[in-house]
Amino acid sequence: MTSPQKIEQLFEQLSYYAEQSQLTQAQAQQRIAELEGENSALHQRVNQLEERLQLLRSKLTQHLQQGQPQTWLARPEALMAMIRDTLGLNEPAPEPSQAPQQNLDALSPQQRLAYWEKRYPRAFMPGAPQPLKIGIHEELLAAEGGELKRIHRALAHYVKVPRYLRSIQAGAVRLDLEGNNAGFVTAQEASFAQQQLHQLEQQKEEKRQQARLDQKLKQLVQR
Repeated sequence: MTSPQKIEQLFEQLSYYAEQSQLTQAQAQQRIAELEGENSALHQRVNQLEERLQLLRSKLTQHLQQGQPQTWLARPEALMAMIRDTLGLNEPAPEPSQAPQQNLDALSPQQRLAYWEKRYPRAFMPGAPQPLKIGIHEELLAAEGGELKRIHRALAHYVKVPRYLRSIQAGAVRLDLEGNNAGFVTAQEASFAQQQLHQLEQQKEEKRQQARLDQKLKQLVQR
């Protein structure tokens, strides 16, 4: 015959197992609720991506009809930038560095350009420039104030150099101050940039020839 003490111990064990079972069931239910929430969020994300893919399909169809894909073969980053922008895959832009309180108009054009390179690193990339948004001067004026003519002078040191002009290819993506897609370079804009580049190279060659001529004249005088 089982003693009362053993019966009490058995009852305590059964109670413990029952409590553990209830706890495990509660945890399982909580995890199920979490998974259902994650699943709902994933469905929502899938729906968003499907909408963006449809938008991307429309954009690509439009560019196909305009004959621009040929330019993407030479500038594939333009296509990738449009895809990232349409699908929302761009990383958050870094917070602009806090510049000391100063009068930007008091800076030289070169100093102001250096300031922009630090404050807007996704737009101003002197090592590998990409076309800027049409009207970027207005965006800079709205962000910083000051005199528009001084903004133009500083911009000239960035957009009127050979490296930047070479980036102006038909179909290339234009960037706003945050590095977002702000349109594409047209064939007419690319042609004008090539003309400017040719003029700069021609002027550079004329200066080289003049320097060689001056050197020869100097040598003749010294004889």
